[in-house]
Amino acid sequence: MKKLFTGFFLFITVWVYAQPGLVVSDIAATELRVMENSRNLDSTARAKIFIDSIYTPYRQFWNGYLGDGPDVAGWLDGAMPLLDQWKAKNAAISSSRLVQELNEVAGQLQKMTGYKAYGNWYIVFGPAWTDLGGLGDFAMLIDLAHKSNSTNEQLLRMFPHELTHQIMSNVNKNKDTTAMGPIIGEGFAVWMNQYYWKDKYTLAENLGYTQDELATCDKNLDKLKQFLVTNKYASDAQMIDAFRNRGTKLNPQLPGAIGYYLGYKIIEAYVHKFGENAWKDIFIKSPAQVYDQSGFAD
Repeated sequence: MKKLFTGFFLFITVWVYAQPGLVVSDIAATELRVMENSRNLDSTARAKIFIDSIYTPYRQFWNGYLGDGPDVAGWLDGAMPLLDQWKAKNAAISSSRLVQELNEVAGQLQKMTGYKAYGNWYIVFGPAWTDLGGLGDFAMLIDLAHKSNSTNEQLLRMFPHELTHQIMSNVNKNKDTTAMGPIIGEGFAVWMNQYYWKDKYTLAENLGYTQDELATCDKNLDKLKQFLVTNKYASDAQMIDAFRNRGTKLNPQLPGAIGYYLGYKIIEAYVHKFGENAWKDIFIKSPAQVYDQSGFAD
């Protein structure tokens, strides 16, 4: 009987949705289906099914996020008590709807910018180590098990931001390993998110700040400019983290990831100086060129 179950699961469809340049893998749907059909099996039987049906088709992803086949199978077996909770959450969020929405935003961004988003996206129920973010240099991840992922809109709101990064990684060949790289990169992604959604979300929401944190940034803009001028081309990891890490704050009143705010202000200054369509320059210019030409710190 176990062999029959194993053979059945090997023919389960791998759910991959793609438009040119963008590949979105809905692993979550496969996980829920395979786990439900494995509910009454023992751990040994489940392990082979989990490796064949969930790990192997997405080997690169799992190796980068959780581990090898036995690691993934063992973790999934331990997560079986969460299955009903995950099914209820997927009914509310719907991984398949997320796939559709992601492709729609990518298509709209292509019309706006003239560039395609290239890259891989994985939607999973995982160990909830992150909600939405990059997985090394090869993929984007949405972990539906993370407690902050509670609605489609909460995830949809950030799609233009993350897709802008994927466009930039393909289009912009200027590699900047100093702090200025993530400052301009994250600032432009915030600016594009704001541009895409217009007035639907506040700047604070697009920055991932509270309204009070944004107000504090505005009040301390001159001091923040001084900090930027002094450290903008720093190459040590600690200083780069001071600009881009949400857990690193210059003082308790300011938000973390202060580089998002400063980068947004640089892009804002650049567009103000060169005209309403000048934002398109950011896709091809180096971070140093954008900063120098913006006149932000003058």
